[in-house]
Amino acid sequence: MHVALIIDQERLAQEQSMLNRLCIGLMAEGAQVTRIVPDVMPGENVGEGEQRVALAARIEAPMRVLPWMRRTRINQIAETLEKSAPDAFYAIGQGAWALGLELAKGIERPLLIDVCSAEQVKVAPRPRVSPRIAGYIAPCHAIAEMLRRRVDTSLVSMVPMGVSLPPGPRPILGQPDQAASLAILGSGRDMQAYEALLRGLSQVVQQIATMQIFVELRGPHEHAIWQRAEQLGLIGSISAIGEASVYRSLLVGCDLMLIPERLGELRSMMLEAMALGMPVIASRDDALDMLSDGETACFVSRPEPAEWSRQTLALLEDPAKARALGLRARQTVTTHHRSSDQVARLMETLERVQSGGPYRFSPARQ
Repeated sequence: MHVALIIDQERLAQEQSMLNRLCIGLMAEGAQVTRIVPDVMPGENVGEGEQRVALAARIEAPMRVLPWMRRTRINQIAETLEKSAPDAFYAIGQGAWALGLELAKGIERPLLIDVCSAEQVKVAPRPRVSPRIAGYIAPCHAIAEMLRRRVDTSLVSMVPMGVSLPPGPRPILGQPDQAASLAILGSGRDMQAYEALLRGLSQVVQQIATMQIFVELRGPHEHAIWQRAEQLGLIGSISAIGEASVYRSLLVGCDLMLIPERLGELRSMMLEAMALGMPVIASRDDALDMLSDGETACFVSRPEPAEWSRQTLALLEDPAKARALGLRARQTVTTHHRSSDQVARLMETLERVQSGGPYRFSPARQ
């Protein structure tokens, strides 16, 4: 089995560690892996680890080109792949879908499309767009069910997003003499959600002045979010960072993780935090079935400052409750989101596509 992973810039920046583990896991199962990645990537977003995944070939190509350059791009990639054409393509990230469709058609191979959010479910190309679409990969049950309401259910595979499980949970709020720390993950798209969160945290800071807040600041409203934090007197408590994946160890080393937006998008960093026993406070999001109110997370049912303040203080002032919540979250990740399970389920899907599956494809031509 030879699979070519086409990975767009956003997913490569956010999920480099997870994708590296996936490649290594596939190769450990006997698969040959080729990665097709953007030809232009900021150095701070992609480290040497992505460039040196053992034994995995790496092809750089533009994800977007002018219409009259598409044939040239396909020909160049096909020439590189000529000695060992893949049995299937796997497009990871919305920015990789178009290239995946073109390669699947041009080289006559089946294509799997990764769909990692509720928004992507709405815009994922259907088989009528390309008969080469062999299936869709969803990272959790809820997103898989959303997909099944839009496309043929036999084409949807739930391949759980996986993380490496640490040997034990981190001590949460275990040192009273040290300041509590919060990590905020988000896309900077929903200003109303950030407004409620920041106003709520301004109330918390009035009671716990030493609290440290690390906020992922990116997206269309990043400047407005920073301005609002300054207006609310939070600047002395907040440290802003760019792409969260670059500061992964810092963020998953905090005491609580807060997720203000209802984006319906699963990120491995949240799963990694849960695997470490880190409690999550989040807006209710039907796409993230691993978050269960009172069991594996605390939900903010209404986007109001008082709700964010109440839920945050409830955990900060009751470390035993916070740790118990984190341990239940860790158990959920242990049961449903191991890297080994992700590799195994993806291999099953690839083998089903190669051997027949819902649609039969001709074997790879050597």
